Amino acid sequence: MENSNSNSKAAEALFSQAVTRIGNDMQARGIGAILWNNSTAGFHYIPEISVPVKDGKTETVRIMGLYLTDDALWLVEEGKAPVELTEFYTDGVEVPPVVVTLSEDSAKRYLGDPKDRDGYTAYATNEEWLTIADCYFEALAEE
Repeated sequence: MENSNSNSKAAEALFSQAVTRIGNDMQARGIGAILWNNSTAGFHYIPEISVPVKDGKTETVRIMGLYLTDDALWLVEEGKAPVELTEFYTDGVEVPPVVVTLSEDSAKRYLGDPKDRDGYTAYATNEEWLTIADCYFEALAEE
């Protein structure tokens, strides 16, 4: 029992480091937010998480990006966050983007404050975060 508990703590520490590294990578690249189109990105894994809702139930939502603000990394929920990729191109003139990256200033302007706001969460299991991390790096390759 003690061994599995220490393995769990070690896994949690590695996971925390991985999330920190994604945030550091975004900062180093000057990215305040990265958004992607799940229907056209062609990711190897679908970025979905289960979020708690009322009465102890959960709901599965797709993640359409990451938002780094005030040194916190937030998941952007598809269909719930107050942002659409259509805001970043002119329909009929430009090709719809697969991935959009925003500077820190642009991210704050378009996405606002994620705290206590629908469409943003920091809650995901280790496995869900690993899938999202994979999508992040795949999205960078699409850019």
